[in-house]
Amino acid sequence: MVVVAAIDESERASRVADEAAKLAAAFDDELHVLHVFERSKLVDVLEVTLDEEDVTENYEVQQAADRIVGSATDAVEYPVTTVVRVGDPVKNIVEYADGVDARYIVIGGRKRTPAGKALFGSVTQKVMLNADRPVVNAAGSS
Repeated sequence: MVVVAAIDESERASRVADEAAKLAAAFDDELHVLHVFERSKLVDVLEVTLDEEDVTENYEVQQAADRIVGSATDAVEYPVTTVVRVGDPVKNIVEYADGVDARYIVIGGRKRTPAGKALFGSVTQKVMLNADRPVVNAAGSS
C-alpha cells in the first residue's frame, strides 16, 4: 500500500513528511509526498501561463515540486516518490489518495481559533471530512 504525505511550503511540511515516513516504514508501504499547486500560485512560480497543457507533466512544475518535496524530506531516510498536482488542494489530495488506495493520508494543519476555522475553513479539516481513509494530522505546537 501507500502512505500519502500532503505537504505545502510551510515549516510543517518536514513534520508531515517525517510522520508519514514513520508510518510507511512501520507498514513497509511506499511513501508518496504530494504537493498541490493552486493554479494562481503556479502562475506566480513559473511566471508563465500554461494553457490547456497537462501542467503536472511540465518540466518547470515538476522541478518546483521536487524542490518543495526535497526541502521537506531532507531528514527523511526512506524512499520517497514525489507527486505534483495542480488545482484545488482538498480535491486533489482526496482523489490522489483514493487513486493509489492509500493506507493513510498525513497532513499538517495549523493551529487556529474556533472562529478562524469557522470563517476560513481549513484544507486539513476538509480533507478529514471528505477522505474515505484515515487521515493523520501531524500538526505540532507551532
